[in-house]
Amino acid sequence: MFKRARVGSVAAALGVSTVLVATQGAVPEPAAAAAAKATVERTLTGKAITESSGLARSTYRRPVLFTHNDSGDGPRVFAVDAAGKTRGKLRLKGASAVDWEDIASGPRHSIWVGDIGDNQRTRKTVAVYRFTEPKRLPSKGRTVKVAAKKFRFAYPDRPRDAEALLVHPKNGRVFIVTKSTSGSAGVYRAPAKLSTKRVNKLTRVAKAPENITAGSFSPDGKTRVLGSYTKAYTYKQFISRPAEVTLPERPQGESLEVNRRGTKILLGSEGVRSRVLQIAMTKPVKASSSSPAPAPTTPASCATSNQWKPELDDDFNALDPKVWNVKNNTYASNEDSYLRAQNVSVKNGVLRLQAKKEAYRGRNYTSGYVESIGKYTLPSTFRAEVRAKVPLEQGMWAAPLWFRPTDGQAGEIDLVETYGNEHKAGRAAAHHTIHTEYGSTHKQSVRSKKFSELSGSATGWHTYTIEKTPGKITMWVDCVKTAEFTHANPSWYKSYYDVGDRWNLRINLQVGGIWGGLPDGSTDWSPDKTAMQLDYLKTWVHK
Repeated sequence: MFKRARVGSVAAALGVSTVLVATQGAVPEPAAAAAAKATVERTLTGKAITESSGLARSTYRRPVLFTHNDSGDGPRVFAVDAAGKTRGKLRLKGASAVDWEDIASGPRHSIWVGDIGDNQRTRKTVAVYRFTEPKRLPSKGRTVKVAAKKFRFAYPDRPRDAEALLVHPKNGRVFIVTKSTSGSAGVYRAPAKLSTKRVNKLTRVAKAPENITAGSFSPDGKTRVLGSYTKAYTYKQFISRPAEVTLPERPQGESLEVNRRGTKILLGSEGVRSRVLQIAMTKPVKASSSSPAPAPTTPASCATSNQWKPELDDDFNALDPKVWNVKNNTYASNEDSYLRAQNVSVKNGVLRLQAKKEAYRGRNYTSGYVESIGKYTLPSTFRAEVRAKVPLEQGMWAAPLWFRPTDGQAGEIDLVETYGNEHKAGRAAAHHTIHTEYGSTHKQSVRSKKFSELSGSATGWHTYTIEKTPGKITMWVDCVKTAEFTHANPSWYKSYYDVGDRWNLRINLQVGGIWGGLPDGSTDWSPDKTAMQLDYLKTWVHK
């Protein structure tokens, strides 16, 4: 972990004022000042606690806090009583401690420890351990062994450093918040159902403030708090605006917890005989219809905004029949494959559309198609995001997300299309297109961005975001703005996109067609090479 220079004594910090501000985007503006004082809640007197790097409240009705040391210690957790004395030590059987950074309490008396530190950003997977808090704790500093389960996690793109672990106290959902000063920090959510046998894939759900070192849910799960060395951010949801409070100075502010009553934020730091401070719990910012509109260049995946209300949040743990239709035994225009329901599957939180080289009903290829016609629609103003991995073999024409008016009239919005025939030539790109009516008078306007100009490989996972507001459609790839269409350009925009249509969603993988071209001898028909995969799809509507 990164060692921050000492900024002052704790004693000097007692009695300092805290500043509460409401933030919109990355640069908060002061809104109000409150004369809140910090007090010492307890002092960690145990000689073995030298670098307290996390705090977790007991899951029983007792004033015990759990903590652990930063990297360099073994896989053990300290139970500290209200007087600050180490009541006992819990050693996790079968666990290792590469870089333990945070600890959290969860439902059903579970305690979770995050081995998630990665200063060099070289760990392909990180680990979180879960154990059951003993009803009776050891006394007089004794050590007992407890059984622990290990869950491995991987980020969707590349290794990242993290110091904050949160576990929802009601449903047990795990969140990891990465640490960065470059604006790339994020909140990552684990699958609802975790596996001990395979790597669990994390999903980025929101941007995080810089230098987050700890986090916690309130006991009722309705509020979440993130903390850095100098500030704490209180949220209703991670995609909403947080309230911000300036924290008292600490030698090395590495830990944060919300007390049992949900009324105080507890703040710890590293060092021998380190003090746990407490300040008043900050209330999250209430959503207001009079709040300023979000910046048009900022998608939901990269910033927070209270102007948008989350609606559909599909992690593809199953294909919801109330939202989706799967096309079967039919075909779409301008392609050379037949559509079969058996080519569409959901497994391990991923929607998979598989292209195959097989003869079926007079065609040489089959593929898959999912859409929401007659079930789920979006209003004229909306925001949507999909995380997808596309095949770029010759003959593949992938469309992870596109939209059509529900009345079947003119207009089409293609958030992203990719063509396999561009990949070998080094021209693989994300193509964004809007259309007029079909037929001889058809027009389209296209914006394209080469994957070589974006982060990650062309065949890797990417996040695609669209925001449709009056007079404008804006699109992003991995939080980089890549397309913008307005009523002024093209000239026909207003006639097709400012008419109040509702929109349905479509997801399909085509084989052949005028843009994708036919497969040839170079096409690799291995299943992973010819499958389009979706990790999640989210939508928002305007409040």
